[in-house]
Amino acid sequence: MHKDNRARMVAGYCWPWASKKDKKSMDIVFPEYGFAAQWNLDNDGMLWAIADNSVEQIGGIHTCQGLEFDYIGVIIGDDFVIRDGRVITDAGKRAGQDRSVHGYKKLLKEQPDYAQAQADQIIKNTYRTLMTRGQKGCYLYATDAETREYFASFLASQTKHEQARESSKMPDFNGLELPVVSRLEANSEQYVPIYDLSIAAGEFSEMQTAEADYWAELPDFMRSSPDLFISRVVGESMNRRIPNGSWCLFRANPGGSRQGKIVVVQHRSIEDPDHGGSYTVKQYHSEKVEEYGELVNQRILLRPLTNAFGYKDIVLEDEQEDLVVIGEFLTVL
Repeated sequence: MHKDNRARMVAGYCWPWASKKDKKSMDIVFPEYGFAAQWNLDNDGMLWAIADNSVEQIGGIHTCQGLEFDYIGVIIGDDFVIRDGRVITDAGKRAGQDRSVHGYKKLLKEQPDYAQAQADQIIKNTYRTLMTRGQKGCYLYATDAETREYFASFLASQTKHEQARESSKMPDFNGLELPVVSRLEANSEQYVPIYDLSIAAGEFSEMQTAEADYWAELPDFMRSSPDLFISRVVGESMNRRIPNGSWCLFRANPGGSRQGKIVVVQHRSIEDPDHGGSYTVKQYHSEKVEEYGELVNQRILLRPLTNAFGYKDIVLEDEQEDLVVIGEFLTVL
């Protein structure tokens, strides 16, 4: 693992925090691999990720949410296992010090279905958050053998799929259930361009000069127009409206009021937590004041719509003029 915040280790809270009282104790130990490490130091708090020697410690959900590293190593405990391809969670496998499932045993006796549903969501959200802290890569280790085998098999199949994709000319549009053709083959008005925002976002303010190599054919019940485009939304910051990895239809350079609308924007000072780029998909809100008889923006809020941890409003006050609204979200395809 690297220093300078390039890589860190994190884990689900399935091991008691013995080192909190005994600084010499190791918390997470795998004797078969000669591995032993402590949870992050108590006195570091939310500064764990930038503290000295934190690369040798293991962080948890409460000390890494909202932070990103180049690489993340995630240890999955027995609270999350896979059986016959299905995820099974068990809050009873978590350490007694874990406050996120405090009162679980009592609630399990009183309202078992509700307790299990709540705990299931907490555990899945925990590992989803931990696994998405690495911008370049994520390394996994599961304490359960069948779970390790499942992830190893899944990654092998993904690698094979990636190699097959790279050997062909057509990019991977996995999940886009629409006919895709090259730009030269798009021979009807029902075809709209597919953009990779990480590459093309800077060109959308001049929509007429931007060219996409591949186009998708919209269903007949959708009315096409020259200002529509398709792109993929990656990350959990809008998961209440747009699931991670969804292909979405947008209208470029939308006119009228943007208040409350979901938009793609670009700004030189934005660093989106989902991908680190200078563009983001968020709900637009502006706070206006009256100056010389006209309403002007005092500040702009770009608001996430999510049930995941660690996402906050992006607030723009002094640099509003640098904001470019690329497109308005219309629907998930």
